Amino acid sequence: MAAPVKSLDNQSKHLTGAEISARQQAEAETIPDRQANLSKPPKGVTGAAGKYWRTIVARMDGVRLCDDLDRDVLGIYCQQLARRDKLQKLLEAALSECGKAETSAEQLEVFGRLEALTGKVDKLEKSILAYADRLGLTPQSRVRLAKSRADALHEDAEEKSMFG
Repeated sequence: MAAPVKSLDNQSKHLTGAEISARQQAEAETIPDRQANLSKPPKGVTGAAGKYWRTIVARMDGVRLCDDLDRDVLGIYCQQLARRDKLQKLLEAALSECGKAETSAEQLEVFGRLEALTGKVDKLEKSILAYADRLGLTPQSRVRLAKSRADALHEDAEEKSMFG
């Protein structure tokens, strides 16, 4: 497994001046400049998912993480967040029913539903985190994107100096 990627400020590794400048430029840019038209969500992203879409797009304003190619993936991410909210409500309802169950058979039925819902919520949360990581919405994924861009810029600079 690869070592976790660190931002330039957190590194103790010795880098050349060219590597540092390439890394700083990449951390500032993070993604190649492509047009991002995220004003309208993809089809099917409505209701609570649409609200998540608007919130996330507003929070990403000024940061070039996603572009038009990422619209569908971001839409799926928003739908999963809305689905998680629905599952959480069902889980809360089942928890309140748990206290109302009088017989052991009713308690076992409620516990079975709780266990199933908890498993679904856990699985969905893992999927949400995977999507967030792929979209560059986690701190480590943003640093990893910046590092890969810096490495590409550094390789281009070395290639130009060698074959000039």
